[in-house]
Amino acid sequence: MSEKANLQNPQFVPFTVREIKPQGWLRRQLRIQADGLCGNLDKIWNEIYESRWAGGGRDGWEILPYWLDGFIPLGWLLDDEELKARGKKYIDCIIAGQKADGWLCPCEDKDRARYDIWAFFLVCKVLTVYADCSGDPRIETVLSKALHSIAAHLGGTLFDWGAARWFECLIPVFWLYERTGEPWLLDLAHRLEVLGINYEKLFLHYADQEPQRRWTFITHVVNIAMALKSGALTSRFRGGDPNVFARMALDKLFTWHGTAAGHFTGDECVAGTSPVQGTELCGVVEAMYSYETLISVGGAAEWADHLEDLAFNALPAAISPDMKTHQYDQMVNQVQCSVLPKDHVVFMTNGADAHVFGWGPKSGCCTPNFSQGWPKFALSAFMKAPDGIVSVLPVPSELNCTINGTGVRITAESEYPFRDSLRYTI
Repeated sequence: MSEKANLQNPQFVPFTVREIKPQGWLRRQLRIQADGLCGNLDKIWNEIYESRWAGGGRDGWEILPYWLDGFIPLGWLLDDEELKARGKKYIDCIIAGQKADGWLCPCEDKDRARYDIWAFFLVCKVLTVYADCSGDPRIETVLSKALHSIAAHLGGTLFDWGAARWFECLIPVFWLYERTGEPWLLDLAHRLEVLGINYEKLFLHYADQEPQRRWTFITHVVNIAMALKSGALTSRFRGGDPNVFARMALDKLFTWHGTAAGHFTGDECVAGTSPVQGTELCGVVEAMYSYETLISVGGAAEWADHLEDLAFNALPAAISPDMKTHQYDQMVNQVQCSVLPKDHVVFMTNGADAHVFGWGPKSGCCTPNFSQGWPKFALSAFMKAPDGIVSVLPVPSELNCTINGTGVRITAESEYPFRDSLRYTI
């Protein structure tokens, strides 16, 4: 048995932007996003155009990588040369800033021990997104050096967001392993699992049924939304059913914190079943990405149902029709959008204005991060199975690919979810 065989193949393999092209209403939605906040954020927000990642003096943590995670596939799905060139400009800056030992993040060497390595995980994932979109041959070498640097950095422990989101680094680790088969990458995957928060134990003995007015990493809605895919990812090198953990976690989350939009509350942290509590927009798009990962790794159709629930309910409700403003907390059946009185703030761990629309309400994370929702959804329309092609989402799209040496073109014509018909032309 080869070393490479130690990493189990996913049930379904996603296609790339060169193979999938959104059509109809889905393409129009992506165009609206490109003409809205996502497509112009680097023109108006100095946290991006003056980011330390790009050689400036502003934020050097998650904001720019978050934005690129959605902006890059958006540009390639639309085949928009101007968007692609802007994405490449920032990737070039990130690569140019890589240190000799592989370290990528814009911090002084003396500050590395205190730098929350979550941003390092995120930027490595973004590099794989860019490689899949652009085919840039530099990325494999850059990523190998970066992951070697992470392995050297993990001498003792993870902390804060890095500990809460350790499994996100498995995505670039697996991406590189599938291309090189180098066993040190699976050693790194094991160390990340050992050092990070154990969400399986958290939900086996779930003690957060009642919402609390206190902020913690293990009740944070975005961390939990991301963690839904952690069991599927670790199953690729641990073995076992990739669906078990997510099913267990969602059963408890929907019971104690579920909403009519098919999601769970989290005005920063999980907040009970009252519709006024709301849920953070980052939590919506990260749960969507978790479901997309679960579909790929485990191949269970139920995750596509959950993905549709969010894409057609929670996501559009939190963003204005022109996609130029959004909410931080989206409240189910919200009838008024105004700042709450100081003596009547309904949120557990957020302020009085967390539910209003703006280009950057409450906090800077959702502003760049919501951009991944629609592009990654569009990329999940079809996936490749061992015995053919899977239509995952009944949305208008076109697939051009090669299966067993034969060119295949599939067009899916549909107005779903606005109409109930679907026509395939193969």
